[in-house]
Amino acid sequence: MNFYSTLFLNADHNIYGNEILKLFLALLTGCILGLEREMRGKSAGFRTLALICFGATVFTICSYSLGVVDNRDRIAANIITGIGFIGGGVIFRNNSSITGITTAASIWIAAALGMLLGIGEYLLAGIALVCTLTILYAFDFIQFWIDDKFQHRNYKLVYKKDCRLSTLYDQVSPLKLKLIKVKTVRADTQTILEFEISGKESNLALFNQWLMDNEAIQSFEW
Repeated sequence: MNFYSTLFLNADHNIYGNEILKLFLALLTGCILGLEREMRGKSAGFRTLALICFGATVFTICSYSLGVVDNRDRIAANIITGIGFIGGGVIFRNNSSITGITTAASIWIAAALGMLLGIGEYLLAGIALVCTLTILYAFDFIQFWIDDKFQHRNYKLVYKKDCRLSTLYDQVSPLKLKLIKVKTVRADTQTILEFEISGKESNLALFNQWLMDNEAIQSFEW
């Protein structure tokens, strides 16, 4: 009988069975979370979240198996630090918009679920998973309503000649849009107008159409 056979026969199969169950549940949980991100075409999708949840469970099991009784939280604390680094890598800023925050939060919760499974808190992990899926799926209609009613955009208009702010205000008022932080810069023969505006998405679409039809405006971006 060789060394590996002896090691396997002397192993506590009940303990190994529990650890295998934790790993399987972690992989399944990560796949469920990752499926939602994958369906939305996000950078951290099916495989990424599955690996993060699985890895967090592995490290948590290691912290309990290798750590001193009074110092088992050391590896768990390092998991949180590492997940913060990964989550920061999926957040991008494009002009005034920021994307990837929900994906970063999904990475964070995937690691948290993996840690819960690693310490054997199956019920708590299941409840947390259901709550997370509810937020990701069922809260869409709330997010759509908020986005439609409370859009915020930063505009930059380039006029061919001097602009009259009164004309802009006359267009904004009927659409029930609110101008914030208006800034005017003169450069040679051009006038650059920068401002923040808020209101309903449908009204902002009408405002964009007015900008496109206005011959005094050379270009605009938001």
